[in-house]
Amino acid sequence: MKIEVGSVINELRIKQSLTREELAKDICEPITLLDYERSISSPTIDELGLLADKLKVDLSYFFTTKNEPIYNYIETIKLLINRYKRTRNYEAIYEIVQKEMATAPEKSISFYQFLKWHEGMSFFYLFKNKQMAIDLLNEAIQITMGKRVILHQQEIEVLNSIGIIHFKTKDYDEAIIIFNEALEFIENIPHVNQEGTILVKIIHGLAQTLTELHCYQESLNYTLKGINICNSIESLYLFAELHFLTGKNLIHLQQQNEGLQYLNHSRTIFSIQKNEEYVQIVDHELERILQSILVLN
Repeated sequence: MKIEVGSVINELRIKQSLTREELAKDICEPITLLDYERSISSPTIDELGLLADKLKVDLSYFFTTKNEPIYNYIETIKLLINRYKRTRNYEAIYEIVQKEMATAPEKSISFYQFLKWHEGMSFFYLFKNKQMAIDLLNEAIQITMGKRVILHQQEIEVLNSIGIIHFKTKDYDEAIIIFNEALEFIENIPHVNQEGTILVKIIHGLAQTLTELHCYQESLNYTLKGINICNSIESLYLFAELHFLTGKNLIHLQQQNEGLQYLNHSRTIFSIQKNEEYVQIVDHELERILQSILVLN
């Protein structure tokens, strides 16, 4: 008999003498929790992680209870890591990776590579050790690459992360080499190119690096290409960031009016996405540009 996640939550809550109101606090409404316990609806991965913390169990408990799979464990762990990556919570990612790494090869080589990839990124952001992080990322690529000379999608994602590390440490020349290498691999894998988001990610990284090297026209060519891809696949992924970078490039190329339009577009998108950090960055850039215009006038 299949065990529903709601019955597991209900059982744990009762064992720990928690009311629904107590368990639901800061997670969801008590009536929503009741629906979860009755298996009328299911918690999101974020809610499931918070419920696990409150019920004092590992997230994996919900997937292995009485040896009955409840959710797709690997995909849910990946979703959780990606969620923490969006909020830059590398401490949480590192903790998950350390818990999962030992048994990952038994579950899936691709999953093992995914964990090794995020171990490398976490190591960079937490411990500021560039070389160790890059070594871990190269290990991740080799897990599935073997003797192949063409990289597959997740391997390209890892390669892109190496480029990002070089960019973050201002090793712009090396970053350019890595991003161009990643683009070359994508051109040889049409199905990855069609998916779009990894291509947009690499284009954004390359454009950022070119802007830092004052290659504004070349960067602009890439940002406009990225925007066109986002439009063609109807994706907002890095859409605001590409508009912001396009605006900066145009300003540097003395096309101020058009540049300001792109910057304002980026601010609108960031605002809709409730990304207050980037709204402030755009506001700062707009203020700086307007002040420079006033000085010139």
